[in-house]
Amino acid sequence: MLLLAQFTKHTDDAILWNCFRNGDEDAYTELARRYYRPLTQYGQRFTPNMQVIEDALQDLLVHLWLHRESVNDTPSVKFYLIKSFRNRILKTIKPLAEEVELTNHFDDLNTEFSREDSMIQGENDLALKKQVRNVMDQLPSRQQEVIYLRFFQNLKPEEIAGLLSINPQSVSNLIQRALSNLRELWTATTSCSLFFYSFYQMLY
Repeated sequence: MLLLAQFTKHTDDAILWNCFRNGDEDAYTELARRYYRPLTQYGQRFTPNMQVIEDALQDLLVHLWLHRESVNDTPSVKFYLIKSFRNRILKTIKPLAEEVELTNHFDDLNTEFSREDSMIQGENDLALKKQVRNVMDQLPSRQQEVIYLRFFQNLKPEEIAGLLSINPQSVSNLIQRALSNLRELWTATTSCSLFFYSFYQMLY
């Protein structure tokens, strides 16, 4: 078993996961630290209520620790956590539909865009960054979700299909439709070619 000093931000997820399943609290803590922010941001896809999001995430983390001995191994820790959190938060907000405000906006996606320097050449080009965010906001929520999962969480189409309970071909179609919509929205923008060059660079 690894010691705490050996767990760093560069430690592979698979190593942390196996140590966590064997009862290592330090590995569990590092996994929680590593995925807390991405999961809370993903939760904003379903509701802007941060209290609901954080409660659902805390419930998931507690559940994982209490059932660590029976938690399965997984080829992708990220996919396992995103899927588990998605199921939990949907279950949480369903009975609260009248009390919890739902959202179709991806605030976290906007945040990722603002922090992804490779997307836009020149950190000071705030106007272009704002244009990117505005264009993304115009996509349907499901297209925003697949773009986020594919390009910002690097999930495979097969994983996204399992997450959204659709077939991989539907995921590919959604991605292509989203990119086509983005291209149309940017046709009048001189920076269109720069945007798509940077966007595809993230995938390939």
